[in-house]
Amino acid sequence: MSMEYTCKDYQSEMKLLGLKRRLEEENLTEEERARITQEIKELEKAMNID
Repeated sequence: MSMEYTCKDYQSEMKLLGLKRRLEEENLTEEERARITQEIKELEKAMNID
């Protein structure tokens, strides 16, 4: 059984990658870091990789 890889899947992966890279930046405030972390958790849950 194969799953179809869609444009939406690709977009979600690229967004997740961008968020994780942004989280590595040193000049983020704690508020920004918390918001990005929450976005990552929500995206991973939506992608079923949590």
